[in-house]
Amino acid sequence: MKAGFKKKEKGLSGGKRIAVKVVTIALSVLALFLTFVYLNNADRAARDTVAVVRLRRGTPAYTLLTKDDIVKYDLIRKEFNEKDMILFENAEDEVLGKYTSYFIRGESVLHKDQLTEERTIRNEWLYTLSQDEEVVTIPYRYAEAGGELLLPGDLIRIRVTYEGEVPVSDTNPYDYGFNPNYQGGSSGTTKTTITEILFDSVVVKDMINSNGRSVYELYKEVMRLDERQRESVMASKAFISSTRPTALLLAGTSQDMEDYAKFRATVSSSNFLITILSRTGSVNDFDSLPILETEVRSWIDGGN
Repeated sequence: MKAGFKKKEKGLSGGKRIAVKVVTIALSVLALFLTFVYLNNADRAARDTVAVVRLRRGTPAYTLLTKDDIVKYDLIRKEFNEKDMILFENAEDEVLGKYTSYFIRGESVLHKDQLTEERTIRNEWLYTLSQDEEVVTIPYRYAEAGGELLLPGDLIRIRVTYEGEVPVSDTNPYDYGFNPNYQGGSSGTTKTTITEILFDSVVVKDMINSNGRSVYELYKEVMRLDERQRESVMASKAFISSTRPTALLLAGTSQDMEDYAKFRATVSSSNFLITILSRTGSVNDFDSLPILETEVRSWIDGGN
């Protein structure tokens, strides 16, 4: 009896093993079938595309778009947003002849809210200058600008140091204080280092980068982006580089400009000393850009 029972038990065990193999094979076949169906559907979806408008290259704000600025791009239909995106077949009516509202990265699919029919006025402050004001560009070395971050709207004072000649008495070489360069004689003059105020109080209207673009306008462009896009653009090396100022735009009187012209031919810009005056009662053009000063300080500190 015991031996027969063992044989029966062994037979049941073998049957279970066969059943497990059958189930495993069935599941494998089912998995392969489902994978085939998925890949087939994915391939079909990839082939089901719609032609939309994409920018050929990075485009600044207020750029008039032409045929050379756009390309046709095949987008998977399920990713197409009819409310926002633009079909390439409609580009002539909906894209060409319009302006970009802000800076748009190259190879970006265009959206309707990125375009405007009117060009926004840039550098509005040029239209508010008084009749006796003039604007001049001077080199800017931020490390020497009063030890602070200089912003449009600030008042500054600029001193200039140069080597010049002053009269000296034949009998008293110390008429103008101790001068180690005094060599005596009766020439009547001696060389000395002179420091004068070039601009007593002049307004910084804007800053420009190495490409001659307005730093303030660049920040105004990026502030039109949504928060996610703004953070991405402002963290990019290209944006940080483009917003590093190399010169200041100053608004002053005609006399200020004549004084500057007189020194420009003989005095190096490295001999300019820029100090920042009180902001009390002045309007800083960056006050309307809440995150701007923090961002500017970050690239100033890291861009030296």
